[in-house]
Amino acid sequence: MKQKNLLWILIAFACAGFFTACSDNASGDGDDDGNGPEDRIEKYIIAASGAEAIYLLETDNIDEGTLTTQGAAAEVEAATAWLFPQNKYAYRLVYAQGNAGTGSSYKLDQSGRLAEREIAFSITDRFTTYGIYGDYIICAASGATAQYDAADTEKSYPRYGVTFTYLNIEEQTKQTKTIITEDLMGTGERYTVSGIVESNGKFFTALCSEGYSPYGVWQNHDAIVEKLTAAGEDVDATVKKTEAGLYASIGSTMYPNQVAVAIYEGTGFENPLIITDDRLSMATSLFRSQYYSTIGVTDNGDVYVFSANNTGARAGIYKSDKPSGAIRIKSGTTVFDPAYFCDITALSGGHSLFKVWHISENYFLLQMFAVPGFYTSGMNQNTNRLAILKADSKEFRWVTGMPSDNTISSLGSSPYFENGKAYMPVVFSAASEGGVADSPAVYTVNAATATATKGLIIKADNGVSAIGKLHN
Repeated sequence: MKQKNLLWILIAFACAGFFTACSDNASGDGDDDGNGPEDRIEKYIIAASGAEAIYLLETDNIDEGTLTTQGAAAEVEAATAWLFPQNKYAYRLVYAQGNAGTGSSYKLDQSGRLAEREIAFSITDRFTTYGIYGDYIICAASGATAQYDAADTEKSYPRYGVTFTYLNIEEQTKQTKTIITEDLMGTGERYTVSGIVESNGKFFTALCSEGYSPYGVWQNHDAIVEKLTAAGEDVDATVKKTEAGLYASIGSTMYPNQVAVAIYEGTGFENPLIITDDRLSMATSLFRSQYYSTIGVTDNGDVYVFSANNTGARAGIYKSDKPSGAIRIKSGTTVFDPAYFCDITALSGGHSLFKVWHISENYFLLQMFAVPGFYTSGMNQNTNRLAILKADSKEFRWVTGMPSDNTISSLGSSPYFENGKAYMPVVFSAASEGGVADSPAVYTVNAATATATKGLIIKADNGVSAIGKLHN
């Protein structure tokens, strides 16, 4: 293991007023209604898709009963992700590829009814990961920047970096900043980030290599050729040029047996510490362009870093020989714990991780690939099996009481967690002999027993994606 202090973000966050400068709107929308705990109204909020629209549904109970999209509290636009920061707001984030995605947020009014807040916001740049840190929702994605090497006089090779969008939860003001992320590990490869979590006031995110950009190939051509040659790879098939005579990118990392996490401290986000470990591959899971977070924080502040090992399905120099697993950063420290390693592939009988969420205490909910093996992403693969991992003791158990893997069309992207239980939306596929699919339902997974029970049924034609809980 090794660790390095890097200054690659110093300029980006040099002043304490960063988050409010150059914002879309200078003030909030008067959300402070003065309600005390004794006056508080709480509602579960469910994002469900009907035949013609998407709805936010309200309910007092998700353990039983039936809910319908008819008479829904709010009809909303499509969402890429839902977040429920502080249990006070429901945020709808939109991924619009290269275009601006206009989002919105909702709250409970004084009477306990769901209402859209007055201020809308846009995520100008696409995002591939997101999370909550303090008073901010943070989205991030990598791509070409407008920065060039001084030696690139023709400006043929833009340098690659990560664009962060920082959205103030209360005021819905935002700022964006792009930082260069090439060559962070001394290999010349470029990096994106996956997952955003907070522990002890620090910000943790995984660094994930995306191989070499055209700039990276141009700058590191000789070293790349040497590495490929030593590994017996086809250099000509890897190092290519476009019709314009410029180097093309190399889309996969040549250093797959490494996990890296960047740690920031303080509101200025200055002087990040990057720590690495060779016991796992990258700490992320992939689906198309999305990087799913595989970092979680326990109640005592321990940070568990999971790897789905999407590089395990590749070949040659790009293939990792590491399992799906987890390592740990103990609360209050900034190093990987050398005494802790959890081999999820071995514990599960050869299965790989797809997604992970913290439930409570040291319990994590794992969404697993149903068939053993390694996969580059969840596309066209059954990822409908759930498991519980008690991380500190490395106790792995498959969840019982869930419907058969093959009867599930999809699991919710944003389950809800409360009192040691996970509430997972389940959307069913049509019956194998031409029947009609059952209505979506919320399954309650008890972390301590790894058992699931069917709860609230939701009459929604096209499924349920997210559950949260709001108070006014």
